[in-house]
Amino acid sequence: MNPPFEDENHNPIQEVSDCVVLAGGAGRRMGGPKAFLEYEGHLLIERIHSKVSPLFDRACVSVKTSSALDQIPHLKWHAVIEDPPECSSLHEALGNIIETVQAPVFIVAVDLPELTASMIRKICSAYTPGTSVIVEADDRPQPLAAVWDTTALDFSSPQDRDLALLAWVRRAPFQTLIWPQDFPGAVESSPFRNLNEPGDIPGKGIDL
Repeated sequence: MNPPFEDENHNPIQEVSDCVVLAGGAGRRMGGPKAFLEYEGHLLIERIHSKVSPLFDRACVSVKTSSALDQIPHLKWHAVIEDPPECSSLHEALGNIIETVQAPVFIVAVDLPELTASMIRKICSAYTPGTSVIVEADDRPQPLAAVWDTTALDFSSPQDRDLALLAWVRRAPFQTLIWPQDFPGAVESSPFRNLNEPGDIPGKGIDL
């Protein structure tokens, strides 16, 4: 059974055809890879797959090694993108994805279970060639639920060698959407908060 899919428009997104789910995190603080954690009855990777697969012509997944997907053979991906062997940061992982896809791509972290299909559609509909799209929520840019244009690669390696992901965002041309103002019908709680501790998952709090 798939998680609820609330988007009434079932047509693929026109502005962006490619999506890559970031699912390679080790999840050390969570006790295991985040992709395989259960959230409201479904694995996180199942939950995001059910949302993005109807929206994009090519829904892909990024992992450390493809063998990580052996336990979920029922999920079908257009392609599996493996991190380079020397990859040690999100900055490098995103750069590898953008270079591999060579097209505007919606990149989304696997641990954003409250991100809805209609929100994804809103972000992608703001895309225009040459400019990436990012949401500002919780007083900061959210690069792990954003449309990345190939032009962002021109700003990935600055002279000052500041390779922090948010520094890259500040350098590259981005159109910014503001949460919740630019999302009609949005609730107050931000869907851009990653799951970082067991207590972030309903029913997984620490027993006292």
